[in-house]
Amino acid sequence: MPNTSRRTLLKWALGAGQLALLDRAGLLRSGVAQAAQSDLPSRLVVIYIPGGFRPAYYFTPMEDAEIPLCVPGAAGYNSEPVFFDASKVVDLAPANGPYKPLRTWQSWNPQNPAARAEFSPLMYGYKHFALHEQLSVLHGVDQGTNDHASAFISAMCGVAGADYRAPAVHSVIANHLYEKHRESRPLPFVVVSGDRGTPVGMGLPSHASPIGVPSIEALKPMLSAKPADNAWWTGLDARTEGAELNASGAPTGATLKTTTVERFTLSRAQQLLGRSTVKVDNYLEGLHGSLASVSRVLATDVVSVLESTKGIDTLKTNRPSYLSSYLNETFTYTFGNANFHLVGLDPRMDMALRLLKSDLCTSVHVSLQLDFDTHNGAGHAFSCAHGRGLMDCVARFLGEMKAAPAPGKPGKTLLDDTLVLVMSEFGRSWASRANDGSYNLPDDHHPYTSVCFAGGNVAANRQVGSYTTRGLGVPVDLIEETGQPSKRVPRSADVVTTALRIMGMEAHEFFIPGGYGEVVGLRKG
Repeated sequence: MPNTSRRTLLKWALGAGQLALLDRAGLLRSGVAQAAQSDLPSRLVVIYIPGGFRPAYYFTPMEDAEIPLCVPGAAGYNSEPVFFDASKVVDLAPANGPYKPLRTWQSWNPQNPAARAEFSPLMYGYKHFALHEQLSVLHGVDQGTNDHASAFISAMCGVAGADYRAPAVHSVIANHLYEKHRESRPLPFVVVSGDRGTPVGMGLPSHASPIGVPSIEALKPMLSAKPADNAWWTGLDARTEGAELNASGAPTGATLKTTTVERFTLSRAQQLLGRSTVKVDNYLEGLHGSLASVSRVLATDVVSVLESTKGIDTLKTNRPSYLSSYLNETFTYTFGNANFHLVGLDPRMDMALRLLKSDLCTSVHVSLQLDFDTHNGAGHAFSCAHGRGLMDCVARFLGEMKAAPAPGKPGKTLLDDTLVLVMSEFGRSWASRANDGSYNLPDDHHPYTSVCFAGGNVAANRQVGSYTTRGLGVPVDLIEETGQPSKRVPRSADVVTTALRIMGMEAHEFFIPGGYGEVVGLRKG
């Protein structure tokens, strides 16, 4: 079923009239105030870091006295400095309310952030782009599992398991905003790369299912309207605009430009409905919706739009000075005397930015290419060095969005109009200091993790939640789905709920099995 929420269940039980009365009385709405519609983001980006990362090495929520208990002393890894003590941790900006501000190890030289050798420019991007203005981090999230596959599902939909028990957050947002943007965004949900799997739109209509768009070249055989790319469509690509019809033949209220072949194909569902079982009819309706979505995509000439849109732009034309010691690629980094080069990330980041800047889609999922599933004695150093490198690449991505105008929203940036989530499937084992001062450095799966929230309607410069020195989550303030306040360790369902609330959805407009709440402090206001 498309959207089995509490509202839907009430509608079945009470009828639309009684439901409207409850709504007017305010009994179906959350008690937490919403932002004005113009301030709500209209896009979602999930940046996924595969394998399980160690976020406390990037944004540190622990008290100063706790840091030496779970962070090893300064060392090196492939000529890159790693680890730190409390004296090296700095706030990105003064605290915002009762929450810890964003704090990170200042591995860079403040007088020359590009300096190398004993210094590292990694993570300086958050300072350079002043990202604290639209960034907060939730720590200590219990994923409910430490298995890769089930934890990926947990991160995507809020419930750990062997399969999806709720649609992925990307699909929920794509479905929620579909009617508003159906004419302008023919690709509601796009996966640029999915190195740990593809999110699933379980139970939602076809427009909420992911479409793989790894590159423009990959799209040309399917979606290009140019005869040079697809000569076999010549003579069959003329389109006529008319009213869009649903599978039963009734107008949807929208228009659709179709070819002769598409019109014939779309008409077939109406002729076949009612001939077999309800399950077959449901399948035909879904197939009809998919065909209509494909027609809208083809009519848009997605390939030409993407080719004419600049993805990585400002980062090239006004390259940040702290990147001067790196290779020419924008999303890359090197260690020490070129012991390591991260290359190959530019194409997927460029594609994600093109999709966002062109306003072709609502939800985008992109995995970063380096896998943190290390399981070796150098795992902590690997996580610290490479994790800070990838998180600096995230900063550059956010910086590019901050420099780009939001399509259709004068005076707003692309970052203003987008919610960006940065996550992994879980964390990894924490370091611990032995009595003799040495450190135990296990490197296994760990069910507690952190999620970064950035962009529109996100509170500025906050770290919500924390960890014990063993890496366990601590209780935070929440508003449960009932509207009641509570205090408990956050779960993945609460991450999804908080994201949906930031996007403007009410708690009764979605459903996650097992219960869910919004974490207090992450939504602006």
